[in-house]
Amino acid sequence: MTLLKSARVSSRAEGKQRARDEGTGGTGGMVLNLEMVTTSYDSVAYTVPVSVGSAQQNLSLQVDTGSSDLWLASKSCSTASCSSTNGRLYDPTSSTPTNINFTINYLSGTVSGPIVWDSVQLGTYIVQNQALAAADTVSDEPLSVDFDGILGLALPLNSVIEQEIPSATNDNPDGAPFSSNLFSMSPASTAPSQPFFSLTFARPGSDAIPSLLGIGMHPSSVVPDPSKINYSTLLSQGIGILFWKTNVQAITVYVNGQARSVVLNESVTGAAFPTALLDSGVPFIITTSSIANGIYGALGISPASDGSYYVPCTTPLNMTITLDGQPELPIHPLDLTSEPSGQQDSQYCVGLIQADDAQLTATSDIGDMVLGVPFMRNVYTVLAYEPPPFNASVYTGIRPTLGLMGLTNITEALDEFNNVRVLNQPLGGAPSQQAASSSDTKMSVGLEVLIGLIGFFALCVTLFGLKWFMTRRQWKKQGMVDTDRGKKGEGDCKAYQLTRRNFQSSDDVPPISTLRTLAYSSYSTRKEKVSEYTFDSSGTRVELDPVDEFGEWNVKYEHSPPSVFDLSDPWDPYAANRDTIVGTDAPLPDSPTSLDFFTTNHRRTLDEISGVPESTSVPLLAERHHRSSSSQSSDSDVAETSVGMAGVGTVARGSQIITGLHHGLPRSDNTDRNSSSFDSCNEVAAPSWRSSTSHEHPEIVDVIDMH
Repeated sequence: MTLLKSARVSSRAEGKQRARDEGTGGTGGMVLNLEMVTTSYDSVAYTVPVSVGSAQQNLSLQVDTGSSDLWLASKSCSTASCSSTNGRLYDPTSSTPTNINFTINYLSGTVSGPIVWDSVQLGTYIVQNQALAAADTVSDEPLSVDFDGILGLALPLNSVIEQEIPSATNDNPDGAPFSSNLFSMSPASTAPSQPFFSLTFARPGSDAIPSLLGIGMHPSSVVPDPSKINYSTLLSQGIGILFWKTNVQAITVYVNGQARSVVLNESVTGAAFPTALLDSGVPFIITTSSIANGIYGALGISPASDGSYYVPCTTPLNMTITLDGQPELPIHPLDLTSEPSGQQDSQYCVGLIQADDAQLTATSDIGDMVLGVPFMRNVYTVLAYEPPPFNASVYTGIRPTLGLMGLTNITEALDEFNNVRVLNQPLGGAPSQQAASSSDTKMSVGLEVLIGLIGFFALCVTLFGLKWFMTRRQWKKQGMVDTDRGKKGEGDCKAYQLTRRNFQSSDDVPPISTLRTLAYSSYSTRKEKVSEYTFDSSGTRVELDPVDEFGEWNVKYEHSPPSVFDLSDPWDPYAANRDTIVGTDAPLPDSPTSLDFFTTNHRRTLDEISGVPESTSVPLLAERHHRSSSSQSSDSDVAETSVGMAGVGTVARGSQIITGLHHGLPRSDNTDRNSSSFDSCNEVAAPSWRSSTSHEHPEIVDVIDMH
């Protein structure tokens, strides 16, 4: 039964967005999500999606526990209510007509139209040949683009359609309401094993409690323990049970912590206790003036001249209702008063408990109270068609019972009321309205995630680039180190390293093979360049030659030397080359590696070197060995010293002091000498080559500087 509804255009209300359904249907049942739709400033409707007809028309129906019939606004309807759906109307073309008309009168509003049979799917349950009204006239019903009709879940005896088309005992189509057809479907494996509907309604502005419709299944998020559900006995009228109605045992209002009981007189029907029915289609709590005066009178409030009740917006109406077989059920204070439309700063709020003695009479079958949405938001409601424990095998639909479980903690409810009405904050302890409005300008979650990913990849690229730079720098350093460096320290020989002037690090010394190539190519083709560091002394006899700096290469060719050198041939040992230290230009050829190729032409004594002035640059040695003068220098002595002295002034350019090349020197001598000098250690770090010791000057060490 839908009472006192407004005809204002509806819009989507705030609240929890649609979530996934629970369960898969069949005997196990399922839980469907409801949508809360605002129908006026202080009214909402809770709707469920359905699919109708062979064309699978997607429509939405308001869940109404106060009526028992299913009707849809059809395409034949042209009233203002039907126009508010923006053309989303039921098309009965594929339905089966019954040739019977339907009319239902609500306390506010009227619906009429032909009755047809068509298939209706709710969740995974499909009821074939369901009797419904294809309404062509809808007056004063708040339809919208969000819902197109009503799904009545009251008791079958209250059905208007069933009164027009009585139920049949065979499989022929009849006028049974949707609930009866759903729980009696055959085969039994397709119907819920527990014949009940259950409801929870969300509060606007809060998602603490979701809006759910259970079909033979309790929602696990709301009811972890079904044993806590208490059941009340339903009251019967003359012909049977029509509504989800029970007795009211007590109503209590708490003022400043003091409980004030409302005096309950006998029912309008003459019964000992007042009665109350649950109606999810009503946005208020409607009662008699006697009960309403008792509730507001506890706060010192009387009805206004228009018969309504107004409460200071900052004053909470803290009350509980005790129904038959139930404990005290508290009602959230925010559900009992509402700010006037467009007056958020109003001093007085409209009380949502209103009196209507004209409708609540002894002959109306309604009773003393209609507990609408404000009450049902505070309880988990079970509309059971059989008493628990449920047994579908004996389902008769004639022993219904009402189950309730309180969901409101009054302490938390009072805190929320204070935050909303006194502190002017949104429900749920959210930030203030200014903060809430500023949050609208924030970036969406998807954009924030995208920016985060871009930042992450940028960081990865930066780290990769840094790692590449460090690795490349390390490779550069390694490329300048002797490839035989890993053998340092092996053998009995000391590794010596000639250090260039004004240079600190030894890591930049080129490999020995490069030094040999530079030394050979430099002095084989030098063009009249004299070192600025070279000086003449008694121990140094330099005969200048246009070809050489320190002396000439006395190479004995088997054939005449070429008159013209091919500068472009890198493999010609006589071609002009570039001395990378001095600055002459030419490519670098491979140099000879055999010591047999060289002889000594320029000799210096140790005493001469020791007498060099301090202003003269002398090549630096990592370690210096002095040898004693002896006329009988042996190969072992040569191996022991490993290196002699380089010529003064050769440190920056790398000179060779060679008297001549003994072309006819036997290779066996050189082989022995090399073996004595090189076999004693795995590496000779000093870039010097040594030829035979002079017998004419025993104190002179033959030196070929390779720097």
